[in-house]
Amino acid sequence: MSATETIEQTGWNSASFAMKHGLDRVLLYGKPGTGKTYFALNYFLPENKKSYRLICTDEMTDGDLVGTYRQSDNGIWKFHEGFAISAWRTGGRLVVDEINRCNGDVESRLMALIDTVASSSFQNPETGEIVTPQEGFSVVATMNGEPEDLSPAILDRLVVRAEITEPHPDAILALPEYLRALAQTYAASNDEDRYSLRSFIAFHELYTASGNMASSARICLPRIAEGITDAMTLLLSEKQEIETGGN
Repeated sequence: MSATETIEQTGWNSASFAMKHGLDRVLLYGKPGTGKTYFALNYFLPENKKSYRLICTDEMTDGDLVGTYRQSDNGIWKFHEGFAISAWRTGGRLVVDEINRCNGDVESRLMALIDTVASSSFQNPETGEIVTPQEGFSVVATMNGEPEDLSPAILDRLVVRAEITEPHPDAILALPEYLRALAQTYAASNDEDRYSLRSFIAFHELYTASGNMASSARICLPRIAEGITDAMTLLLSEKQEIETGGN
């Protein structure tokens, strides 16, 4: 790509472009059920590296991040390192899901953990070892709200912020063909008829197991069931006709 070429500015393209070229502190925000977490766990992850998923809640403590003492079966207390330190050690990826739900007591610790490599270190309280992020360590955070819901200090560390307004193309392709256009339309919608990809996946699983399209749609996609059942029936009929050569 030349200096004058540009990429289409969708959230997915912006995040992909940044991560591909080494910007590895990324926030994906926007609509739920669009594949943000799947992207964070799997895309642009160096070979032989792992992802470590941290799901933020109001009750979490910094033990979830850096570790805590646990008693083993023989009664001995040992320090077990948390997700973030494990990601540091292996040069893996820390995926911070629902980062906006992180409570204030944990926020300062999280700020240190996702900072630049040069600013980061942790001393194991049991061994005294100083742990620092290894080469390849990256951070991808996700949230369903707006970046303004986060503190300025957290935002300052997540330099790349990509708004996700539609399902990832690969997530759409993973659906059966008869569902793709419908899922694309309704998952990207801004009105009350919106359904996430999870609802379409659940519908397909129930329909496959039961063979009853109408009931599966009413259960998994009730607001749009009546409108889409005929469309899906038609698509499946056309597909079957093509496969059988019209016979």
